[in-house]
Parts: sequence; structure tokens; C-alpha cells
Amino acid sequence: MQGAKVLVVDDSTSVRKVLEKLLSSRGLIVTTSESAEQGLEAVSHNTPQLIIADVVMPGMSGFELCQMLKMRESTKAVPVILISGIINEGVVAQAQQAGAFDVVSKPFTPDDLFPKIERALNAAKLASPALSEPPPAPSPAVAPAFTAAPAASPVSPASTHISPAAVSASQAEPAVVPQAAPLPVPPSASPALEPAHPPALVEALRPFLDKPEIESVLVMSNAGQLLAWLGQSMDEPDLLATYLHTMLSISSVMGEKYHLSSIQSLVLEYLGKTLMVNRISDKTSLVLMLRGTGGTGVIRYLVLKQMPQLKAVLGE
Repeated sequence: MQGAKVLVVDDSTSVRKVLEKLLSSRGLIVTTSESAEQGLEAVSHNTPQLIIADVVMPGMSGFELCQMLKMRESTKAVPVILISGIINEGVVAQAQQAGAFDVVSKPFTPDDLFPKIERALNAAKLASPALSEPPPAPSPAVAPAFTAAPAASPVSPASTHISPAAVSASQAEPAVVPQAAPLPVPPSASPALEPAHPPALVEALRPFLDKPEIESVLVMSNAGQLLAWLGQSMDEPDLLATYLHTMLSISSVMGEKYHLSSIQSLVLEYLGKTLMVNRISDKTSLVLMLRGTGGTGVIRYLVLKQMPQLKAVLGE
């Protein structure tokens, strides 16, 4: 565990200082970031062997940070331990879906934290030895090959979780992985969303567009993934889903804190526009973009009317 690089991401200065002191006392090399966005930037310059992140932060949440890291080939093998003031089935489920290694309750003690850190670092070492060992000292003989090899080392073992013998075999062919893994990604992200929509889900959403008040309708997962979208063109609807997921996560944590029931809907009024978010289930949500503000009673009735069909189509 000594000498391992750990990135701490938390908007609280006091929590960052406490963690930095605790981890440094065990011989860990600690860097800190005060936001998930800053953490992503730090990781892109210096990949740590472990990331500890708060769940609730301004902007991107710890869940979303974890998801982003798991989507990157260079960081998908880095374990993430999340810190949460509330730990229940919902938080644990979200952490698992985001790809987190474990969750630690806040406030925490060294006895809570260090066993999980040790398990995470050991798991990372087994999954990807490159993450647990410092890079070799540069030399003239090694330098020319170093630019081609790194892409193969973290990508292959992290993405397939194969045995060390298979890892060494895959590293023998560094030219295959850099070309095969990254190239399919841009084409899959570029086509319009419409053709990829499940037809049954599209049909369940069409009645919403019969109402002149409704500009757009979309369905998103509780992880912030856009599942379907119909209506007027919208800038980056998948990014809107991510923002709304963050707001729902914060609202849910706030509800738990003040002993409220699980959040069912969220209404955001802007100048001339209204956003309505309605839970379909604990897995998905319906989002409506409305023209104007107020007078949402008819829309709420339509939402209730369509809920059984949406649940049936989504298998919920």
C-alpha cells in the first residue's frame, strides 16, 4: 500500500485535509481536487492507483465521476471508493451501477477506510499490474517503444479482466489494441438518436407530443443515460439527461436526510419554459420539456395515464 498514488475528490476543504493527513500517514502519495471536473482533469495528467470521491458535490456527482472514469480506457481499471453521508440500498445500487469499488460512510474512521483502501489497491494490482507499479525509468533503449506500448497495457487487462498469462500475451501485440479499441467509438456516438430508439418505447412516447404544450419528451435511466428522445431538436439531450440525473441524486439525498419519502417528480421553471421530471420506476425517469410555465395539471394527468404503458414497454 505504501507509495501508491491516491486522488481525493471532495468539495469540502476539511474532508480533503483529513483524508490527506490520514492517507499520508500510511505512506500513500496523495493529491486532491475540489470538484469532479477538476478530478477528471488531474487524472488525465497523472493517473492514480486509487480515487476516493464524495458522492454529493456541486456540478458533477461522485457517481457521474465514477461513470466517466469507467468509460475511459486509460482509467477504467482504477478503483473508485465513494464517500456518502447516507448509505442505503439506493446509494449502494447507484454506486454499483457506476462501477465503484466500495462505499464508505461519512463521517468515517481509519478502521472503516483503510481495509477498503487496501482491498481496492490489491484488486487493482491483480486486475492491472501496470496501475500498481511505477513506470520504468526512461532510458534511450526504452524510449522509442514507450509511445506504442502504454495503450495496450492498461486497456487489455482492465477491459477483459483476464489472467496474468493472457495479459502478457496481449501485451506482445501492442499494435492491435490501440487501433481496434478506440476506432469504433466515434462512429457509434455520431448517428442521430432517433433510429436507435426501441419502436415500442417511441410509440409509448408519441401521445405526449400530441399536446401542443410539450416540445420534447425523453426517457433516461437512473444512471443518467438517455434511452429515448422525441420532439423538437435539442442541444445535447444526453447532456441534459446527465444534468437531471445529478439533480435527482441531490434531491434524493436531501430527502433521505430529512426523512422524506423517495422523490417522485421534479419541476423546474425557467423564463418561458418548464422541465418536468417524473419517476417511472427506480430504474428510469420521464422528462418533458414544456412551452410556458404553470398550468401543468393536464400534463400530469397525461403522465399518469401513460405510466402503465411506459412501465410495460420498459419491463418495469
